[in-house]
Amino acid sequence: MPKKIIKEEILTLPEVKQLLEERAKEELSYMQRITLDYVSKFSKLSAEAARQMVNELIEEFNLKPETAVQIANILPDTIHELRVLLTTEPKTFTSDELKKMMEILKKYQK
Repeated sequence: MPKKIIKEEILTLPEVKQLLEERAKEELSYMQRITLDYVSKFSKLSAEAARQMVNELIEEFNLKPETAVQIANILPDTIHELRVLLTTEPKTFTSDELKKMMEILKKYQK
C-alpha cells in the first residue's frame, strides 16, 4: 500500500540534515543515508540560522518560499549569483534591494 502524504513543507539543507541526524539514532534507509551524506557536505549554516534567514527574506522582500530556501541553501557570494536565483520571482529587484539581501546573507554567514 502506498504511503499517504500528510504534510508537505519546504526545508533548507541544514533542516534536512538536522531531521536525518535525529532519525539516524534509529536506522536510516539507503536513500536517507545518501541524502544525509549530501546535506552534511553542502550545509553551510545551522538549521535555526537557515530558517531565520528564509523567514527574513520572505518577510522583507516578499519572496516565494522556494526561492528563499534556494538562496539559503546556496548562499550566493555576489549580487550576480543572487540575481540568477531571483529569476523565478515575478518582481524585478532594484540594486538597493539586492544589496540589502546580500547584507542579510552576510549577517547569517558569520
